[in-house]
Amino acid sequence: MKKFWVYIIMAGTVFLVFSCNHQKQKKSSAQAEHKPVVIVPDTTIYITLNDSVRQTLLERGRKIAVTTQLRLRQELMKAIKQGGTENAVTFCNKRAIEITDSISLAEKVYIKRLAKKYRNPLNDMTKNESNIFKAYIINHLGKQRIQALITWNKIGQPVYYNPMIVKSFCLKCHGTPGKDIKPGVAEKIAELYPGDKATNFKAGDLRGMWSVTFPEYRVTKVK
Repeated sequence: MKKFWVYIIMAGTVFLVFSCNHQKQKKSSAQAEHKPVVIVPDTTIYITLNDSVRQTLLERGRKIAVTTQLRLRQELMKAIKQGGTENAVTFCNKRAIEITDSISLAEKVYIKRLAKKYRNPLNDMTKNESNIFKAYIINHLGKQRIQALITWNKIGQPVYYNPMIVKSFCLKCHGTPGKDIKPGVAEKIAELYPGDKATNFKAGDLRGMWSVTFPEYRVTKVK
């Protein structure tokens, strides 16, 4: 009888280990499905980041971010029309990064939607991006104007950043569970995003940032 219980405990332990490993593999394989876009510029242009160049990059970054946002919103509305908000969650899971990447390739830039309270881990911020976002948060809380900026990454490529503000429309998926987010939608989010952090926002909150990197340029001097 004693051996019987030993076998039962051993079997249960093996099952739990297998189950945990399976869940980890499931999460990692979902992220592994995404292959990062690779942009190979025709030439590398070395630039001095002065007011004129900064303004040009700000305008180009703004146009790219607006184009991407409009495309995502159009496709999102189609998904909602076809199957409600739950279908919109499925759309974001399967198609949002794919659409962003397609525009990245067309514009020959790297486009990202970044967040600290992310839904998809692929949207997480680096340490440097987190510092930029913290500055946006501080200005926002202090009722100061927040606006797009141009900086550069560790290899000198200029990067456009612009904060994303939560609209009332977003609360159906990013608001308060049980209040803004319906039970069926919450279940779909939990199913597709087990580690979701992107809820409990209010209209007007900062949810993250747009990032547009220009790989054809290298900043060599700043004025």
